[in-house]
Amino acid sequence: MVLNLNVPALEDKPLINAETRPQKISEFLAALPLSNPIESAPLLLDEMEILNRQRISSESRFKALEVYRSAIINITDELRPEYSLAPLPLSRTAKGHAAAAESLWMELGYGYKLALLDQQTQLFNLNSSKAKALTVYRAIEALRQASMIYYQTYFNVPGSVWRDLHQLYFYAAQQSLHDIEVAPESKSSTINLLYKQALLMALADPQHLSQQEIAQVEEYVIRHAKHTRIQGLGMLDNPAGIFLISLNSDKPPIPFAKNDKLADNENDILFITMDLARLAHKHLQMLQSGNVSKTSGLHENAKDPRYQDMLTYLIKHWGASPKRIYNRSRRRNITSLGIGVKTAHYFINHQKPYVQPKIADDAGLGLADAGNPDPQQETGIDPSLWEVVNISAGGTALRKLPNSTANVRIGELLSMKSDGERSWSVAVLRWANNGGHDQLDIGTQLIAPTAKAAGARATNQPRFEPVLLLPAMPKLRQAASIVSECGMFSPARILEIDENGSISRVMVTKLVERTGSFERFQYSQLYEV
Repeated sequence: MVLNLNVPALEDKPLINAETRPQKISEFLAALPLSNPIESAPLLLDEMEILNRQRISSESRFKALEVYRSAIINITDELRPEYSLAPLPLSRTAKGHAAAAESLWMELGYGYKLALLDQQTQLFNLNSSKAKALTVYRAIEALRQASMIYYQTYFNVPGSVWRDLHQLYFYAAQQSLHDIEVAPESKSSTINLLYKQALLMALADPQHLSQQEIAQVEEYVIRHAKHTRIQGLGMLDNPAGIFLISLNSDKPPIPFAKNDKLADNENDILFITMDLARLAHKHLQMLQSGNVSKTSGLHENAKDPRYQDMLTYLIKHWGASPKRIYNRSRRRNITSLGIGVKTAHYFINHQKPYVQPKIADDAGLGLADAGNPDPQQETGIDPSLWEVVNISAGGTALRKLPNSTANVRIGELLSMKSDGERSWSVAVLRWANNGGHDQLDIGTQLIAPTAKAAGARATNQPRFEPVLLLPAMPKLRQAASIVSECGMFSPARILEIDENGSISRVMVTKLVERTGSFERFQYSQLYEV
């Protein structure tokens, strides 16, 4: 197989000779201002670019890259928090940290790909199969790390990355290198396993995940990608959990069921994820029952209730291909957007803050601020303005206007009202995509066309918190529900509900949805206080 990888052009007469001696490289790295990663990154990148634009033996290049790689791991780990925890749109600082990390990993990938190309052209290749496997492994690893930066910042992974990933895997498979165990720092791995991890992250559709969820999915993928398999085309009884990989394309896998007639026997293979989806379902059942075995392989953070939500999401994406329920139609108008439960409460409450009811609590303590506006709820909030790109019965795609200052995250509750509409609707931010020229697109899912502003508290709590009451929608078989900030839901909990001073009691019955921003749950009415 002739490789056609994305690498920089090599200079025949470089002005500066690249340093390839590991000891000298180590001395250079030791002198970097490592306490300031954004200052260290361009200095390291300059040296890498000199190395990767000169003709050097594959052995010397590989040894130099291995020394640089350790420093890149340390520096990019320090850069990550600035962009992987940042709201959207990204600040200039967050963009700078992400760009620095992406450049380092891409440059490292160039180096390993150049080393592989040199190995391929040698008439008498003295490299062992394990050494060649490690070179391919390192190249895929660098591309996978770069793709994670794109996911964490909600940019599309470039086609050049996918084209190289597919080529590297195809080459390794043809050379019988893909199942050779190499020994990265943590534990033994293979090209096959690393490639599967890259495929699974793409199939998880990270643009629909919060940054915390992206990190959780990556950790789960690294632990359990071995439960998937890659095979050639063939007859299949059930297309669920089966995806088509076109090795000569620049695209991630696509559902096989929708594209089975387009399959190419020479260049296409299948990626089968059903066993992993079954394992995720087993893990979900363990967590729901509280009976997690010591051999489950689950991370300690799996006790977080939102981990179960993540597993439910992965089961849908790895067990069957998601289907669009409604067709979208293009629309061009402006919508006002509020972000968060308290902001939605403010707008739905006719731009008035929540006022604590004038009652004493069950313990007889009374409310010191009864009848006063909630001090934790902002007033005078202006909605941000977004352009409607397209709309369907289930949701709306929006584009941030240049003068909008809103910051958003996946999973946030949104209050929306377009020109001409009388009431605010309630939606959830489901996906985000950063485009060129600072363009940010988001996708919202409508959960209620109207809502009522109210207050709620557990019976042992002194304060009511602003919540939204969503009406029942019988045609959609959707029961009435309550939306609150995180922490109010608990099965069978008794809540007091304040509707303009009228107090009633309800019992929490079923969690409908939970994100990092809000909880939505159903309830049954008990009685008025």
